[in-house]
Amino acid sequence: MNPRSISKLLSLSLALSAPAALADWRDDGAFRLTQDDGYGDDYKDSDSGDSVGEAKGAGFSLGLRAGYGVPFGKASGEGTDDGAELSDLVSGVIPLQVDAGYFINSNLYLGGFFQYGIGQYGGEECPDEVNCSASQIRFGVDLAYHFAPSASINPWVGVGVGYERIAVNISSDVAGVDAEATTSARGIEFGHAQGGLDFRLSDTISVGPFATFTVAQYSTASISSSGVGPDIDESADIDEKAFHFWLYGGLRLQARF
Repeated sequence: MNPRSISKLLSLSLALSAPAALADWRDDGAFRLTQDDGYGDDYKDSDSGDSVGEAKGAGFSLGLRAGYGVPFGKASGEGTDDGAELSDLVSGVIPLQVDAGYFINSNLYLGGFFQYGIGQYGGEECPDEVNCSASQIRFGVDLAYHFAPSASINPWVGVGVGYERIAVNISSDVAGVDAEATTSARGIEFGHAQGGLDFRLSDTISVGPFATFTVAQYSTASISSSGVGPDIDESADIDEKAFHFWLYGGLRLQARF
């Protein structure tokens, strides 16, 4: 075979192989071997982007939260011309919250919550011989929507309603006499709005910041005392009710099952 014939055969071979090569050319400009060459169809899916595995579908969820909360507004409209400021009773709380619920699908969550807050006494400075403390309890239901359940960063928002109780306790032990008095108020949390970011550590575990804003109103006040004079344990409706608000922020850990 002469050189001219070899040249023609090479040209013909290139012309026949070009369409097959172009058909296997990826959008990113790289050749991909076909399945016959030892690669499967999963090659295209090897780029995971920002996802951390597949998003979980319907299933139960458990969450834990911790942070800090500050009050705004009035505990009631009584006591002074402007009413009783809630911050005069409690200046802030460290909330510890448990969330338990169910994901209806990958995005939509419905569940309940219980929060116990370790409060900071907001009144005048407590004397050395007296112990002053405060606490808060909240519980209710939440509805939340997660925007990107399969992404490594998953923003979410939610709303809910609940019930709240705040209490201030003062106790002392002077001259061998134990004395204690507790004042509390409770009422409906008409609504709260919340949101945050979940950083997915795995398909099951996520952690991230959250913020919650509540709107509530105390309807009942109680007082109890013992140790000095006759014991007292009384409750009464608050005639001049007033709205108050809480703003919480912190971290949430959530597990999906």
